[in-house]
Amino acid sequence: MDFEYNGNLLEEDRINLVANEIVHKYSQISLEKAKEAAMLEGKISSSKTVNDELNRLYNIMLVNRDNKEIVLLVYKDFLNLLNNSYFDENYNNYINLVDGINDYFQNYAEFPFLSDYQ
Repeated sequence: MDFEYNGNLLEEDRINLVANEIVHKYSQISLEKAKEAAMLEGKISSSKTVNDELNRLYNIMLVNRDNKEIVLLVYKDFLNLLNNSYFDENYNNYINLVDGINDYFQNYAEFPFLSDYQ
């Protein structure tokens, strides 16, 4: 997925840019849902980090939590990124979130909030 520098853009332009990046990667996601996810994301004012990527993937899953097919599609990329990233303590909250998302897929729990894992 593209992560363009957007620190110089007005909020509406930044949201539109990020939403288009999301829809480009996941064509199954509506532009409306992509904009919802983009609104949850902060500006990218320097080189993207793994945290930026994980956060975007989480936000996409969060706003699409009523559609498990889309969440599963994004979750696979989320897990792939976690598995292929150099371990960093900053990822602990995302790693701990995996159990909550697995519980969501097993219908044991609602989709988890990242703030519960921080």
